[in-house]
Amino acid sequence: MQGKSFLLFITTIVIISLGVILIVSSASAKGSSQNVVQADQLQTYIFVRKWGSFGAGNGQFERPHDVGFDSKGSVYVSGRDNNNVQKFTHNGTFILKWGTKGRGDGQFKIPYSIGIDPSDHIFVVDRENSRIQEFDTNGKFIKKWYGIGNEKFNRPEDITFSPFGIFITDTGNDRVFKVDNNFSLITKWGSKGTGNGQFIHPHAIDVDSKGNVYVGVLNQPGVQVFDSNGKFIKRWGKSGTGPGEFSIPQEHIAIDKNDYIYIVDGASNPRVQKFFTNGTVVAIIGTKGSGDGGLLKPEHVSIDTEGNLYVVDRGNARMQVFAPVNKTVGTAGAPLYNLSSQAPSVISQFANNGFLNVDIEKSKKEFNLTGTFYKNDNLEKQDYFTIMK
Repeated sequence: MQGKSFLLFITTIVIISLGVILIVSSASAKGSSQNVVQADQLQTYIFVRKWGSFGAGNGQFERPHDVGFDSKGSVYVSGRDNNNVQKFTHNGTFILKWGTKGRGDGQFKIPYSIGIDPSDHIFVVDRENSRIQEFDTNGKFIKKWYGIGNEKFNRPEDITFSPFGIFITDTGNDRVFKVDNNFSLITKWGSKGTGNGQFIHPHAIDVDSKGNVYVGVLNQPGVQVFDSNGKFIKRWGKSGTGPGEFSIPQEHIAIDKNDYIYIVDGASNPRVQKFFTNGTVVAIIGTKGSGDGGLLKPEHVSIDTEGNLYVVDRGNARMQVFAPVNKTVGTAGAPLYNLSSQAPSVISQFANNGFLNVDIEKSKKEFNLTGTFYKNDNLEKQDYFTIMK
């Protein structure tokens, strides 16, 4: 297993040195205090596209915060300093926007998070107005809530919809609400503190297919897991910058249809980590920077039906999209890369005459790059990987 761990590390360095956009996570299970899958099982993602720039115009952002999808694949992004919601195609083409700063219907004071129900109604957590507003897909105001029954919101921050109920982080009150489709209270839990079932600034929430509720706290690394009625089950994660560890502030949580957990790491170590439900890390997406695939102060992440990650890259005032490597994107006609001369000093540490071959399989509209690493002149196969462009 050691050789395979080295291999993935080599692959990462060589690819990055070429300038091919490949976001790879690597770690050896040996000596790690975190749950990390074997290196040959780690998943990889590549940069696909980006859109946005700093400003107040159409398609521009000043501190974008959350992202969500409707059933037709349209993308909605909340702008906390723009006090609006913008709607795009899945490729980032601007469609429309709504919202201005204020307390009236359809106005916002820091639109924080977005939740979209099965009917494609858009729910915006209007944090500094301590309310949640509901809209249709064209931005038409429908309804608002300042709390649940007699329980008033205090700077709520996140909302998620599931077959098990609607869940809201009532952040200023250090608690979680579970409500029905009419926003009637089912249950609530949480109090201020650091113990199991307690929160100091509950920040992020999502639900897996079994009804388990994952809650992230802004300044406490990791997540707490509850059943759908708020019974504490477990917690995992600790402070640090290694695989499966978290830096502060820890940002938001998303869960895909296969129950993978995605957690956005803090500003000092900007990345998205992907986990099994038991806390084992299986991928790390993004590195610090402003180039393609680089992140600065990322906030939210959402996963579309194809498994693509849409990351709110707040510090770069843009959206970025990453695809898992089992997808092919791009156009035909890429050159054949000989990687052996790009990082010989790195490869030679682990191979007698190491080199990396990359072959191209073309089709009329798309292609992929498939590489096989060999450890010596006899072309003894040690491991393989697939990259996409």
